[in-house]
Amino acid sequence: MPRGTEHKPYAPSGAAILMFEPAGTLTVGDRDDEISDHVDATTGHTLGT
Repeated sequence: MPRGTEHKPYAPSGAAILMFEPAGTLTVGDRDDEISDHVDATTGHTLGT
């Protein structure tokens, strides 16, 4: 995605993804809206070892 482009993927039949990012990476983008109730963490979850 080019920088500055709002990214809103869509799949008519649904999709499942698994993303790995460095700890501390914000997962809500650069939006200033309130964070939805279904978002339980904005900086990721620690993976088990």
